[in-house]
Amino acid sequence: MRLKRIFNQGRVINEYLYNQLQELDERIFPNCGNEFLKNRDWWVIEVGGKIIAYCGCLYSEGVCIFNRAWVSKDYRCMGIQKRMIKARIKAAKDNAARVITYTTNDNVISANNLFKMGFRLYEPSYKWVGKGYLYFGKDI
Repeated sequence: MRLKRIFNQGRVINEYLYNQLQELDERIFPNCGNEFLKNRDWWVIEVGGKIIAYCGCLYSEGVCIFNRAWVSKDYRCMGIQKRMIKARIKAAKDNAARVITYTTNDNVISANNLFKMGFRLYEPSYKWVGKGYLYFGKDI
C-alpha cells in the first residue's frame, strides 16, 4: 500500500484516480463543497484499483491546511493516518512554515495521532469550520 500524490497545485498527475477520488469524496463528505481547487494537493492509497484512503491539503499565506482525510474502516488502525500526516508535512515544507488542521471533539483517534505527530491544540482567531471542533497546529 503506497501513498500516491495524484494532484499537485492545479496539476492532475493521475486523471483516473483523481476522478475516482472526487466521486468518493462526495459520498464521504456530502454537501461539504468542492475542495478540488488549484492550491491543493491530494494523495490516495489504493488496493486492487479501489481507493481505501485519501488526504488533501491546501496552501494559503505560508500556512498548509489539512482539509480532508479518510481511511476505509477495513484499513483503520494500521498507521495509514500517520503516513498521510507525514506526507502532507513533507510536502508543506516547500510552501509553508506552519501546518494546521482540525477534527471533531469526539474523534479521539485522530486527535491522538496528531498529538503523536507533534501537533498542539490552539485557539484560532477565526474558527473556519465552526464551533465544536478541536484545532491543531505545528510549526515546520
